[in-house]
Amino acid sequence: MPFCPQCGVDNPAGARYCDQCGAMLIPVPAQAAPPTAAPATAVPAIGPTVCPQCGQAAIPGEAFCDNCGAPLSAPARPVAPIPSPPQSTAPPQPAYPPPTPVTAPPTAPAAPPSYQAPAVPSVAAPPTAPAAPVVTAPPTTPAAPAAPPSYQAPAVPPVATPPAIPSAPPAPPTPAVPPMTPSPVSGRTSLASCALVVVGTGAVLPLPAASQALVGRGDPVSKFYPDIDLGPHGALDQGVGRRHARIFVQGGQVLIEDLDSVNGTLVNGQRVLPHRSRTLSNGDQITLGRMLLRFQA
Repeated sequence: MPFCPQCGVDNPAGARYCDQCGAMLIPVPAQAAPPTAAPATAVPAIGPTVCPQCGQAAIPGEAFCDNCGAPLSAPARPVAPIPSPPQSTAPPQPAYPPPTPVTAPPTAPAAPPSYQAPAVPSVAAPPTAPAAPVVTAPPTTPAAPAAPPSYQAPAVPPVATPPAIPSAPPAPPTPAVPPMTPSPVSGRTSLASCALVVVGTGAVLPLPAASQALVGRGDPVSKFYPDIDLGPHGALDQGVGRRHARIFVQGGQVLIEDLDSVNGTLVNGQRVLPHRSRTLSNGDQITLGRMLLRFQA
């Protein structure tokens, strides 16, 4: 609906001038009507219903015309009729086709006249002077080179021979030592009696009685199930991979190794590098992705 920038009154759609103050209107995009509208108040008819300036029909109660902006209270001025153009009585002229342009046939370019260089008179060569006789100098005998002075080497003083150093007595032979037999390593040989405790739920997951155990998340699609399956404990949402880490026994100690997982492995807050092992002790905190576990030995 057009909006008046001078008095702020909304005007009917299609009006170009304000029907209250006569100012030029600014078109405003239509908006959705509110669900409930107040009843319109009837406006008493003030002026005529036809614009005296342009003859456009006006709504009763408007002060200015919506079409030309003239005040509706001004008297109507006569509008001179527009005379119609006179009609010619001459008979119509027949239409002739446009003349066809005539083009001259192409002419061959004239050959340029042949050019001949002007004859140059021959000039007699001047007489040549007789050549002067060549005088050759007698050959000179090269002078004999001067004999170089005789060179004598400086006298070198004799070098004193150092006294002979007595040789050390030979070392006594080392007695043969029998090879040592390695003693058996004391400590763990399997992961028996070890377990992982899920800190969030308190679930205890005992490790198998073997030298190593694979910790991760089971995948029924690929039919992969690790030794310690953390899938039922929310491993997928906490970023635990299928082959996340490996716990094994080596040298009587329990170690953990990260198997190049995507979200990494932490032991007591310290990152374990991929394919690097770290010793585990009783009560250590293990973080696989975002899942927190506690190691029990």
